[in-house]
Amino acid sequence: MTMAKTLRFVPLVTTFIIIFISITITHGHVTSITPRKVYLVFLDSEIIPSTKPAHLNLLKTVLQDITPEESLVYDYRSTSGFAAKLSETEAKHLASIKGVLSVFPNQVVHLDRP
Repeated sequence: MTMAKTLRFVPLVTTFIIIFISITITHGHVTSITPRKVYLVFLDSEIIPSTKPAHLNLLKTVLQDITPEESLVYDYRSTSGFAAKLSETEAKHLASIKGVLSVFPNQVVHLDRP
């Protein structure tokens, strides 16, 4: 291959590298394309401790393409449970685990004012 033919590919390779680096810097990683919504998860505290590490470990067993830290929205202290961003499949899988009492989508309720 001659030098002229080799140099023809330099702009293409350079462009690819710049795009890859800018995506990596902007997002930090490839984002999940799985649709997720926030689910409330309530646990039997006698089977699953009501601690953040226990909640993260539980999430690790069902999550497919995001980390437990990215999924966890809120860690409840007054009740044994947490809120997490889950796909419908992940929520169903989580609900089938021993010690999980309920998993249901979070609902925003607006109170009517007189």
